[in-house]
Amino acid sequence: MHNKIDLFNQTKNEIEKIWSTNKKLTEFVSFPQDLVLKEKNINKINVTNKLLDWKSESDHKFEKIHNLISNLSPFVSWDNGYNENEVGKEFLNRYGFFELIGPTGHFETTNMALYVNFLDINSHYPWHNHEAEELYFIVSGEAKFEKKNEAPVILKPEDTCFHKSNQPHRITTNDKKILSFVIWKNKFENVSKIVDPKEL
Repeated sequence: MHNKIDLFNQTKNEIEKIWSTNKKLTEFVSFPQDLVLKEKNINKINVTNKLLDWKSESDHKFEKIHNLISNLSPFVSWDNGYNENEVGKEFLNRYGFFELIGPTGHFETTNMALYVNFLDINSHYPWHNHEAEELYFIVSGEAKFEKKNEAPVILKPEDTCFHKSNQPHRITTNDKKILSFVIWKNKFENVSKIVDPKEL
């Protein structure tokens, strides 16, 4: 049990270190202080073991945080966020996230939310939006990010992508999976909604 607690705290501390040296993160929202780990039920989904089995290479800039998150994978409360009718079974088998820091996170705060997101290879996260302002921070892998009325971009480790409140966006992976932090501020109450492409 103590090893699990240590793993959570090491992960939080390493994220805070990354935060303190990255201008995009610090300007988006201040990292919460005095975070305390709380009891939360473990929930495993299809991607839990995919992330557990994905270890970082030694030359990777974020090797330490990647492997901490990978090792943490079996001890967190995973979610898919959508149902099969919205996105299909195949997508749900390839996608998942957990709220590490936030109003209902393993570390509780009302100042922000930080989700750890995993998207497997050859996956398409359809158009969606949400009230919260959002910043993606890429830890490992790469993917194509698209926003309404903007050119697509390929994001790799340390890249960021900002989404305004209710701005439709989507993500596509090819031969590489992606691990990222998804940070929300303001308007945590409402979850993401799939957007009909015809309405874009």
